[in-house]
Amino acid sequence: MKPNLRPTRISKHAAEFAGAASKSIAKQAAQQSSGAASMATKVASAASNAFEKAGGAASKAGGAAKTAGGPGSPLTPAWNNDIAKTIGKAGGTGKKSSVGAAQAENWMAVELMSSLAGGGGSSQPAFTAADETAVIEAIKPAIKSAVDLWKSTAHFTDLKIMAVSAIGTPGCLDGMSLEPHIRSHAKIQALTGPAREMANGIAEAFSDSFYLWQDAVTVPGLPWYPAFAAYPGPAAPPMPNVPAPLVTCVSSKSSKLVLPSELASTITQALPASLSSKTDFINRVAGGLAISATTWLASAQVMLVMGFGPVPSFAPPYVPVGPVINGTNIAAPGHLATAPQFNPLIF
Repeated sequence: MKPNLRPTRISKHAAEFAGAASKSIAKQAAQQSSGAASMATKVASAASNAFEKAGGAASKAGGAAKTAGGPGSPLTPAWNNDIAKTIGKAGGTGKKSSVGAAQAENWMAVELMSSLAGGGGSSQPAFTAADETAVIEAIKPAIKSAVDLWKSTAHFTDLKIMAVSAIGTPGCLDGMSLEPHIRSHAKIQALTGPAREMANGIAEAFSDSFYLWQDAVTVPGLPWYPAFAAYPGPAAPPMPNVPAPLVTCVSSKSSKLVLPSELASTITQALPASLSSKTDFINRVAGGLAISATTWLASAQVMLVMGFGPVPSFAPPYVPVGPVINGTNIAAPGHLATAPQFNPLIF
């Protein structure tokens, strides 16, 4: 800084420089804003022209639909009442009336195109009597095959053996899920459209009901091991149980499987809205499956459950025999392998 240049003159020059810079920046910003506004105007104008053209095309299509769909014509729109209401709400005359008429014509055009396309105004095909027959013919062998596979792998686990009695808490019966095996059956895979959806819903519902029954199965102190009441040794080796009907293994959820009303309710919940109203067919299927389950549970035999355990009171020669206490079983598949086939009685 030169000694003879005063601070006030420096402030004056700085202010002039700042003012010039601000004007330059403001001018550039104004030019850019003007360009952006011009571009936005052009875009809005182009969009307006496009909407006008689309509206004209829709009006022409609506006019054609109105001409083709007179009273009594198969092409008459199904929403005539809604169209009339819309035109009435538009206000009688003037701009609002023309808007309501245009909306009505657009609806008519859409309805006409749906009718001509064979959809009848609906994108969901109907569930016909032929579909019912196809579903029954597919679901019967699919469920039979899945339950047969389940039998070969099902087994009891973590039983508690006290002398002659076997005790099992809920969850003691172990087995695979039925649903994937029902759905993957060849006859289910061959179905299409609503028939496939109905079959999948039945598969899901029956599998869920079967699992609820299975998961609540108990062994309520059944006399499966009479030889364990007084065994002459320090420990009893594995021995098979006395065969017993599967129905004696009580389940608190058996109603889910053997009551038609509960099975029908489960099927209905598993179906889409378009099929859940087919109550006659659903009740027919549920009734057949429930009767089959009741018969199967009574005829299936639980056998070859190999139990073993210690005899703590054995103390020869004074105590030469004693009961098995806190015994258990071998958890291996085959406990229901000899059960009869599950044959769905759906007609």
